[in-house]
Amino acid sequence: MPDPLSWTLLFKKHRTTVLLLLPPSHTIEATKTKLLEALRARGLKEINGDPVPEDPTAIEFGVAVDKNDLEKGWTSLEAPKIEADDAPKRGPEKKTTSISLKAAELNNGQSIAFRFRKMGVTSFDNATDLGLEDPGWDVVIPKFDDEEVSS
Repeated sequence: MPDPLSWTLLFKKHRTTVLLLLPPSHTIEATKTKLLEALRARGLKEINGDPVPEDPTAIEFGVAVDKNDLEKGWTSLEAPKIEADDAPKRGPEKKTTSISLKAAELNNGQSIAFRFRKMGVTSFDNATDLGLEDPGWDVVIPKFDDEEVSS
């Protein structure tokens, strides 16, 4: 039975929208895994020519520049790692944890763009640093035109 405190989030790529019911405490990394599971459950192998990856870390999320006007575009969801606890850490094996949906300032009912990293590219931000062009966010926003309505 779903938790009544869970959020409904709309994950968008091209003309595909995946609705996931997730608790606000769910981490970004766990959310990527859930999204990949949902895509596999529907038998999707590709979306608009982009192959669905095997690894959830190959998924990047984007948030709307203006939540009230999705056509204004998307920006990468920065999900910095945070310390698992406040205890001082030493050495290279510091424990970190992914931030939660709530800590990432996402909200119930929010649309989130997603895209798949190409093999060998660690992130699109790094690709831009290397002089490669950022491919942008492939999200098609449905439009309702009065001219298309038949009486």
